[in-house]
Amino acid sequence: MHDVLLWLLFFFVAFGAKFVLAMATIYFIFPAERTCSECDADTLPVRMGLAGRAAARLMGGRIQRRWCPRCGWEGMTRTVPVPESELLPFADGRPVRN
Repeated sequence: MHDVLLWLLFFFVAFGAKFVLAMATIYFIFPAERTCSECDADTLPVRMGLAGRAAARLMGGRIQRRWCPRCGWEGMTRTVPVPESELLPFADGRPVRN
């Protein structure tokens, strides 16, 4: 039993930790803003292909492909939670996104 735990620990250190670090590095490379990095205009989400959806699933659904209609920039961005100050209340007091 002790040998199995040592092999599992070795496997995680040799492969799993490197995979987790690579995914974290890739995630933080993407910009976190919803504005274009070229012209600072608002961008629109674009439907991703199979590879993009698989990458988004690996990242826990926290990346999006976005497109700028002003300059034509297209790329991946991180999705960030909307701050509470940007939420508008419904008539019954429930918050809703802009």
